Amino acid sequence: MEFLSETETKVWLAIIDADLTIRSIKKYPLSKNGKQINVISGGTGHFMPAITNTSYVLYPYRSFPFLWKKQYKRVYFAVNKAVKCIDFESGEVPLPSSEQLNESLANTMIGQIGKDNQGMVWWQYAVTLFSFLTFLMMLSVMS
Repeated sequence: MEFLSETETKVWLAIIDADLTIRSIKKYPLSKNGKQINVISGGTGHFMPAITNTSYVLYPYRSFPFLWKKQYKRVYFAVNKAVKCIDFESGEVPLPSSEQLNESLANTMIGQIGKDNQGMVWWQYAVTLFSFLTFLMMLSVMS
Protein backbone atom coordinates (compact mmCIF):
# COMPACT_ATOMS: atom_id res chain seq x y z
CA MET A 1 0.00 0.00 0.00
CA GLU A 2 1.09 3.48 -0.75
CA PHE A 3 0.86 6.10 2.00
CA LEU A 4 1.01 9.87 2.04
CA SER A 5 4.39 11.47 1.68
CA GLU A 6 6.13 12.86 4.74
CA THR A 7 6.14 16.36 3.27
CA GLU A 8 2.38 16.63 3.80
CA THR A 9 2.13 17.15 7.54
CA LYS A 10 -1.59 17.78 8.02
CA VAL A 11 -4.67 16.06 6.65
CA TRP A 12 -8.41 16.77 6.83
CA LEU A 13 -10.26 14.55 9.29
CA ALA A 14 -13.99 14.34 10.07
CA ILE A 15 -14.63 12.81 13.49
CA ILE A 16 -17.99 11.06 13.83
CA ASP A 17 -19.54 11.21 17.30
CA ALA A 18 -21.63 8.53 19.00
CA ASP A 19 -24.83 10.20 17.78
CA LEU A 20 -23.56 9.90 14.17
CA THR A 21 -22.93 13.63 13.84
CA ILE A 22 -19.82 15.22 12.39
CA ARG A 23 -19.21 18.27 14.56
CA SER A 24 -16.42 19.69 12.39
CA ILE A 25 -13.87 18.85 9.76
CA LYS A 26 -10.40 19.99 10.80
CA LYS A 27 -6.80 19.56 9.77
CA TYR A 28 -4.79 17.29 12.07
CA PRO A 29 -1.07 16.47 11.90
CA LEU A 30 0.23 13.13 10.72
CA SER A 31 2.56 11.00 12.81
CA LYS A 32 6.21 10.77 11.85
CA ASN A 33 5.73 7.52 9.93
CA GLY A 34 2.73 9.00 8.04
CA LYS A 35 0.38 6.11 8.87
CA GLN A 36 -1.58 7.67 11.76
CA ILE A 37 -3.34 10.96 12.45
CA ASN A 38 -2.63 12.69 15.78
CA VAL A 39 -5.96 13.90 17.12
CA ILE A 40 -5.50 16.07 20.18
CA SER A 41 -8.77 17.63 21.32
CA GLY A 42 -7.97 18.23 24.96
CA GLY A 43 -8.61 16.13 28.05
CA THR A 44 -8.96 12.45 27.22
CA GLY A 45 -9.75 13.21 23.58
CA HIS A 46 -6.33 12.11 22.30
CA PHE A 47 -6.35 9.21 19.87
CA MET A 48 -4.43 8.22 16.76
CA PRO A 49 -6.49 6.53 14.02
CA ALA A 50 -4.49 4.60 11.44
CA ILE A 51 -4.95 5.50 7.78
CA THR A 52 -4.59 3.50 4.58
CA ASN A 53 -4.65 4.44 0.93
CA THR A 54 -8.38 3.66 0.72
CA SER A 55 -9.58 5.46 3.85
CA TYR A 56 -10.25 8.88 2.33
CA VAL A 57 -12.86 10.50 0.12
CA LEU A 58 -12.05 13.18 -2.44
CA TYR A 59 -14.20 16.14 -1.40
CA PRO A 60 -14.89 18.84 -4.05
CA TYR A 61 -14.38 22.52 -3.26
CA ARG A 62 -13.71 25.75 -5.12
CA SER A 63 -10.89 28.09 -4.14
CA PHE A 64 -10.91 31.84 -4.63
CA PRO A 65 -8.58 32.37 -7.63
CA PHE A 66 -10.21 29.55 -9.59
CA LEU A 67 -13.90 29.91 -8.74
CA TRP A 68 -14.95 28.09 -11.87
CA LYS A 69 -12.55 25.16 -11.49
CA LYS A 70 -13.46 22.37 -9.09
CA GLN A 71 -10.62 21.09 -6.93
CA TYR A 72 -10.52 18.11 -4.57
CA LYS A 73 -9.09 17.53 -1.11
CA ARG A 74 -8.67 14.27 0.78
CA VAL A 75 -10.98 13.96 3.77
CA TYR A 76 -10.55 11.05 6.18
CA PHE A 77 -13.44 9.84 8.36
CA ALA A 78 -13.03 8.23 11.78
CA VAL A 79 -15.41 7.34 14.57
CA ASN A 80 -14.47 9.16 17.78
CA LYS A 81 -11.77 7.21 19.70
CA ALA A 82 -11.49 4.57 16.95
CA VAL A 83 -8.23 2.76 16.24
CA LYS A 84 -8.49 3.10 12.44
CA CYS A 85 -10.21 5.36 9.93
CA ILE A 86 -13.15 4.10 7.91
CA ASP A 87 -11.93 1.99 4.98
CA PHE A 88 -14.11 2.83 1.98
CA GLU A 89 -12.83 0.00 -0.21
CA SER A 90 -13.79 -2.82 2.16
CA GLY A 91 -16.62 -0.96 3.92
CA GLU A 92 -15.06 -1.66 7.32
CA VAL A 93 -16.09 0.79 10.05
CA PRO A 94 -13.80 0.37 13.06
CA LEU A 95 -15.43 1.16 16.38
CA PRO A 96 -13.85 2.26 19.66
CA SER A 97 -12.71 -0.43 22.05
CA SER A 98 -15.17 -1.73 24.64
CA GLU A 99 -13.24 -0.02 27.47
CA GLN A 100 -13.56 3.35 25.73
CA LEU A 101 -17.28 2.79 25.10
CA ASN A 102 -17.88 1.84 28.75
CA GLU A 103 -15.93 4.91 29.93
CA SER A 104 -17.87 7.30 27.68
CA LEU A 105 -21.18 5.71 28.67
CA ALA A 106 -20.30 6.04 32.36
CA ASN A 107 -19.33 9.71 31.87
CA THR A 108 -22.64 10.58 30.23
CA MET A 109 -24.71 8.63 32.75
CA ILE A 110 -22.91 10.08 35.79
CA GLY A 111 -24.06 13.57 34.82
CA GLN A 112 -27.70 12.43 34.78
CA ILE A 113 -27.74 10.79 38.24
CA GLY A 114 -30.01 12.61 40.69
CA LYS A 115 -31.55 14.93 38.09
CA ASP A 116 -35.31 15.06 37.87
CA ASN A 117 -37.23 16.04 34.80
CA GLN A 118 -37.45 19.81 35.08
CA GLY A 119 -40.41 20.16 32.72
CA MET A 120 -40.86 23.26 30.62
CA VAL A 121 -38.97 26.44 31.47
CA TRP A 122 -40.56 29.92 31.39
CA TRP A 123 -39.56 30.80 27.83
CA GLN A 124 -41.10 27.58 26.51
CA TYR A 125 -44.38 28.54 28.19
CA ALA A 126 -44.10 32.02 26.63
CA VAL A 127 -43.54 30.62 23.13
CA THR A 128 -46.43 28.19 23.57
CA LEU A 129 -48.75 30.99 24.74
CA PHE A 130 -47.69 33.24 21.85
CA SER A 131 -48.29 30.40 19.35
CA PHE A 132 -51.72 29.69 20.85
CA LEU A 133 -52.73 33.37 20.68
CA THR A 134 -51.55 33.56 17.06
CA PHE A 135 -53.60 30.47 16.29
CA LEU A 136 -56.71 32.06 17.85
CA MET A 137 -56.18 35.26 15.84
CA MET A 138 -55.87 33.21 12.63
CA LEU A 139 -59.15 31.47 13.46
CA SER A 140 -60.93 34.79 14.00
CA VAL A 141 -59.61 36.15 10.68
CA MET A 142 -60.82 33.10 8.76
CA SER A 143 -64.37 33.17 10.13
